[in-house]
Amino acid sequence: MWGRVGGRESGQVAVETALIIPLYVFLILGILQLGLIAQARVMAKYAAYRAVRVGAMHNASVKAMEAAALFHLMPVLTDSQGKRILPNDSSTSAITKYARLLTENSLGVGQMVKIVICGPTDGELSGTGGQALAAGYQSALHSRGSRNEVDFDDPRLMISEDPDMDPQTGAGMRQYNRLRLRAQLQLLYRMPIPFANWIITRTYIGATLPSVLMMTQKGVPNKASTATQASTVRTLEAARVYTIPINVSYAMRMQSNIFLSKFALPKTNECIHYKP
Repeated sequence: MWGRVGGRESGQVAVETALIIPLYVFLILGILQLGLIAQARVMAKYAAYRAVRVGAMHNASVKAMEAAALFHLMPVLTDSQGKRILPNDSSTSAITKYARLLTENSLGVGQMVKIVICGPTDGELSGTGGQALAAGYQSALHSRGSRNEVDFDDPRLMISEDPDMDPQTGAGMRQYNRLRLRAQLQLLYRMPIPFANWIITRTYIGATLPSVLMMTQKGVPNKASTATQASTVRTLEAARVYTIPINVSYAMRMQSNIFLSKFALPKTNECIHYKP
């Protein structure tokens, strides 16, 4: 009789173990993956700062900003298979990884690391729009050259016709703020931990949770851009590429002139969850 009772208890333990082990494994893997997402968010904030700094020094060049962002995100970006994060344990390995990332930034239906200019937009620097610079400010200092060039340090931008105008909040300061480069780093973070990456991606697709997973900047959501990003995540998930969006914005005063024909500015603000 004792043998029969012991056998039943052993079978019960086996069933309970079979039920609990998958949940326990997912819990551990999920915690690890969420920790990596949090690390990627921190690195994305720093990369956004470095990218905008490069853009401020290089005439708002999106290509230069994306290259800078890729360089500073190397510690969290996976290999081309999305299975592991390659080490940066020497200058040679770092250079090799950076060169590879420059050529493998595309995921087929979207970029892994993308820089979007939130402002100034084309309308703000072409004399149109609600907060546009006047046409007279779209030329080199003393009106030499074409109106393609916008001087970031033109002192006329700080001059107000009203002597009593507050220099911190008046029209001059509003015009000066048009020459702040506002850009957003849009990172499609490729999650490397199996099973947890599928669950987290499916969670994002099923319910958008910007405060938990997307971790975007507060502001008015851009519905069109948000829908495009969600569609990209769905397409990649169908191809078994599991990503989660991380969007970080940063603003900095320009330190070089803007050339409207050399580095085209966007017609509209296409940033996600960003209010300029």
